[in-house]
Amino acid sequence: MKGNLKSLRLGRISVILSVVAISLLVAACGSDPTPTPVATATPAPPTATPTALPPGVTPPAPTATPVPTVAPIDFAGDTVRVTVGFSPGGGFDTFARIFAVHLKKALPGNPTVVVSNLPGANTLVAAKSVIDRPYREGNVDIVLVIATLIQSAILQGVEGFDPTDITYLGVPDFAPSDQTFCVRTSVADSLDAFMNIGRPLTLAQIGQIDTYATTSKWAVQVGFPLEQVFGYSGTSDMNAAFNREEVEVTATCRESEARLNPEWADGFATPLFYTKVEPPWVTAGKAQGKYEWVDSYMNIAKDRLGATQTQVDGIDALLDLSASTRVFAMPSQTPPEIIAALRAAFAEVVASDAFITDMVARGYDVGLKTGQEYQEVIEGLLKLDPATLDVIRGLFPEV
Repeated sequence: MKGNLKSLRLGRISVILSVVAISLLVAACGSDPTPTPVATATPAPPTATPTALPPGVTPPAPTATPVPTVAPIDFAGDTVRVTVGFSPGGGFDTFARIFAVHLKKALPGNPTVVVSNLPGANTLVAAKSVIDRPYREGNVDIVLVIATLIQSAILQGVEGFDPTDITYLGVPDFAPSDQTFCVRTSVADSLDAFMNIGRPLTLAQIGQIDTYATTSKWAVQVGFPLEQVFGYSGTSDMNAAFNREEVEVTATCRESEARLNPEWADGFATPLFYTKVEPPWVTAGKAQGKYEWVDSYMNIAKDRLGATQTQVDGIDALLDLSASTRVFAMPSQTPPEIIAALRAAFAEVVASDAFITDMVARGYDVGLKTGQEYQEVIEGLLKLDPATLDVIRGLFPEV
């Protein structure tokens, strides 16, 4: 493709030069003193009246003008490098390496696709490593960052990183949040018991800017009796703390985690509320006459705690932005035709049965939000009224 583009440009230049030469020659001939005869205008023939078609006869469809096709870019011999902002062996790294295998097959020419790791500062180090990297022919850079970095940059600003400095390929794990809060049944066996317990219940947390932290902080701010306890290493660690009765509440009772902890649905845990979407295990319990109080915590906060519409709009917008965790992006200086080809391949991979099967088998969410769609979500967030944005900003630690 690169050679074809060069040949096409040279061909166009040759045609332009030929036209210029002919124009100069015509101009020179125009200096001849012999007058040029003026052509007599020939009257236009009368417009023919179309013959009426018999009843029931459909006129033939006009012949479509062929649309020229653009030859696909051939990535044969190229190297596509995916930089992951977390250490090897973790969930982000595993996801990226599986994705790389499928991406290689989707790109014409089957280029070499390699994954490297550059952890640090919530994927900021990885993002900054590619933002200013110049494009080199035959080398394509992709960076995998966490969505919370982008959220923080939009809402509070992150030194050395502007979300507009990268071009988004899209996200492959878009899924409306089914995050659900559960209390240990021995502590409270219903929403009413939880709300009336008279003291804050401990809730395991990882850090202060991940989705667990921001959704839980909103719950605390609107008046749910919860106390965030930070310092856990990940979702599995939070589950373990809940199971060994170290904390009283967990915010991890989504469908995927409930499958890994079947004792929750067997009476160990009582679901209280979910963020956006009710998980199937709770729906199944309702069909058996259990958990009738479970609802979106936005609805419960309005009905029982007097949460304002501005507070609800703020968390709702943040949940929409947080519906994806893994964000694939490229340096903005990447040539447009390369970006278009990578975006097409990205969408093809995420929609493929082979990729979905691989990811579901490992417990990962799969859902496509294209780069353009993700950009629109970001722009929509920036258009929110200042009061709603202040609600969202208040869910992140001050910088």
